[in-house]
Amino acid sequence: MRIATIIISTLAITALAMLAACNSNSKPRIDTSDLQLQMQALYGVNRQLDTPPDTSLAAEAANGTFVGRLSDGVLCFKGIPYAVQPTGKLRWQVAQPEPDSRLVREAYYYGHAAVQPASNNAGALYPQGEDCLTLNVWTAQQGWRNARRPVMVWIHGGSYCLGSTADPAYDGERFVSDHPDVVMVSINYRLGLLGFLDLSQLPDGKDYAHSANLGLLDQVEALRWVKRNIAAWGGDPDNVTIMGQSAGGGSVALLTCIDEAQGLFKRAIMMSGSVALTSSREQCQQLTRRVLDHTGAKTVAQLVAMDDSAIVELVNDLGEYNRFPMRDGTLVPLDPYTRFDGANAMVDMMIGSTRDEARMWIDAMGGVVGYKAATTLWTSYIQHELDSTGRHQVDEYMAASPASLGWRATELLNDLMFRGPAIQMAQRHASAGGTTFMYLWDKPLRDPSYGACHASENAYVLDHPECQIKMGDDHSSLLAQQVQQMWVNFAATGDPSTPQHQWPRYDPTARMTMVLGDSIAVETDPMPRQRQLIEPLMGHYISPVFSDLLDRAPWILAALAAVVIAVVALVAWLVNRLRRLTHRNQHPQKQQEE
Repeated sequence: MRIATIIISTLAITALAMLAACNSNSKPRIDTSDLQLQMQALYGVNRQLDTPPDTSLAAEAANGTFVGRLSDGVLCFKGIPYAVQPTGKLRWQVAQPEPDSRLVREAYYYGHAAVQPASNNAGALYPQGEDCLTLNVWTAQQGWRNARRPVMVWIHGGSYCLGSTADPAYDGERFVSDHPDVVMVSINYRLGLLGFLDLSQLPDGKDYAHSANLGLLDQVEALRWVKRNIAAWGGDPDNVTIMGQSAGGGSVALLTCIDEAQGLFKRAIMMSGSVALTSSREQCQQLTRRVLDHTGAKTVAQLVAMDDSAIVELVNDLGEYNRFPMRDGTLVPLDPYTRFDGANAMVDMMIGSTRDEARMWIDAMGGVVGYKAATTLWTSYIQHELDSTGRHQVDEYMAASPASLGWRATELLNDLMFRGPAIQMAQRHASAGGTTFMYLWDKPLRDPSYGACHASENAYVLDHPECQIKMGDDHSSLLAQQVQQMWVNFAATGDPSTPQHQWPRYDPTARMTMVLGDSIAVETDPMPRQRQLIEPLMGHYISPVFSDLLDRAPWILAALAAVVIAVVALVAWLVNRLRRLTHRNQHPQKQQEE
């Protein structure tokens, strides 16, 4: 039985590694030419001006006066730099605030997207550059000079290696037009190899101690800019809510744990992201070694000296090996969950996930059939990495899952990587006395295979039904109106309730959760058995990083080859044995004479 388990695990990990490699190296499965042209058309360079062409469209910040544009009653300011750009010798350095300035600049166009691998992600199709530390502000024109509106800061997702605020799905104009009592901000930050690469262990790495978490520190610097300047846009610097989805939600969760970020926001909304989306120092060092082997560099200085084109090539070559923020024990705690035991109790929190998170990756795994096979094998990979107790816990979960056999692995991944960590943060925060609200997104996409998958709530929250993923859904304008009002009410008051739907605070006993779908209702402790079974596995910080599979591919393939050879030899022996037995039965007389 033990040998069979080893063989199955080996086959599982190999298949997943090969699948990940094929997926990461293949061209996008859809034609992105039209989208790329659309994104390129959004691009422009914000110029320096002698004086504002229209002072009614200008806002004065500490680092300059910025001139926006008016559209549908909303003032839009794009591409505002919030830090000194990390180019040249500042590559892999902690971002520094822009110096005070009296310059006048346009704020008409989004800033560069962070350097990232080629993909069909809309944000990645926008022009890229290392000079990417910019943000965008939307505020309603009516009365904005003297307003003091709640501020909602959006942090985009993309597995910490993709995306940008230029993605049309994140544009804040419509949201603010529908909700003029809030100011919306979106921020860019460094991604992938330039934002989350641990260089601290190199000979000259002493000055790069935070290089594995630069993207988070960029977000901190952006929030400092907001705190200092947002009043010029009619925003209340003392009532800031940070919100994000996926890696953006993970960023929000981690910002509540980082000492440097405390006092920069009052509330936090975590959508399908948590502190579980992090990496250990050992995992981060695997990526560092790969970068050094690929470039031949031995020091940070040699990496910094690489020209822009070489950096772009490096990111395209190794972009699939991204790492999440590092649990370094300095900036990010070794066990970030512990910060929810009271250290961040002063932050009001809304935390949630979707019912079918992991189904988002059906396309990446070749369709439903390939997806079911791959996710089933992925559970074998997860078990392979656990001790005997952990393996037993996974087996127990799978046996108790109410899902059909083909979807049980999906349920495990949903709970292990998204819903379980969300519940863990909510339970600890509520137990420590923090104001906590929890939701479960249950609105399915039109194709039932996807269900209510990862990122399917974004189109509702940000008011962009035309940007719904996976060919869309049967859009409910009523659900969109209610969800947006809940998010705005939470940002404004700390209570997401609406006149139509009272949303009770979450507590570890009743576990009241707002279920958002074709109907809206509060449910007590959704899927309790799954919650109970997944809780013991939370300390393993299992997160969906394909580079773990890619790193194992060489020795796994060698092991598989050995297994195949052994199986072939065994089959050959059995065939030969069967032939001899058959020959004896057919010629008994000859056997007796012999």
